[in-house]
Amino acid sequence: MLCHTGLVWERRVDGRELHFRLGGINHQNFLMSDEETGSWWQQVSGECILGPLKGKRLRRVPSDEVTLAIWRSEHPDSTIVRFDARYLHRYQPSDWEQRVAGIPTVGAADGVLPPRALVAGVEHHGEAAAYPLDLLRQAGSVPHILGGRPVVVLLGPDGKSTRAFERVAGGRELDLYREAGGARWWIDAQTGSRWDFTGRAVSGPLAGSQLPKLQTSVEYWFDWKRYHPRTRVYRAGR
Repeated sequence: MLCHTGLVWERRVDGRELHFRLGGINHQNFLMSDEETGSWWQQVSGECILGPLKGKRLRRVPSDEVTLAIWRSEHPDSTIVRFDARYLHRYQPSDWEQRVAGIPTVGAADGVLPPRALVAGVEHHGEAAAYPLDLLRQAGSVPHILGGRPVVVLLGPDGKSTRAFERVAGGRELDLYREAGGARWWIDAQTGSRWDFTGRAVSGPLAGSQLPKLQTSVEYWFDWKRYHPRTRVYRAGR
């Protein structure tokens, strides 16, 4: 597998295992070069855009982009990849985002959202939508219709992590709302069942049910818009 900035790709193409390294930047998004053929791949889409494998696509592996605290609470026995102390001087410092905030962006100066606004991007049944994190922090959950299916985007108890699900269980469409006075649970209006951040009902008539999980990507608005030009943008009440 290949992991880069929240995206995880399977690095086997047509039965051949590829090895990647950073190749360059295209529209402020990483380009990866494989050592086997010298082809160039767009990090955000997994598409080969130049070289012998042009037109091929890497298969995306379902993944989460959550804080370490959330991950460890759900997977206490998991292992962690550490920085190699010998190469610490090559890693970006923790204030990287603050330092690049003033660099001009490519595109998305459309007035819909600030170019560097963070959004939770979701693709489902051929449609794409962006859910501003500022709005998620206010609401805790966002119900929506995407690709003709009812979905919900949740903001985790840490106020940073996001996940999306089809909000269907027990043969019915559900409306989930953050529990009053807390950020750890959600209640569905139809049955009063309580749900956690993994999309599982932990109590109530639907206890044990699991919402179908969707892939989310936390991106800057300008980056998400460039590679999803027909994306919708969720607005409260719309």
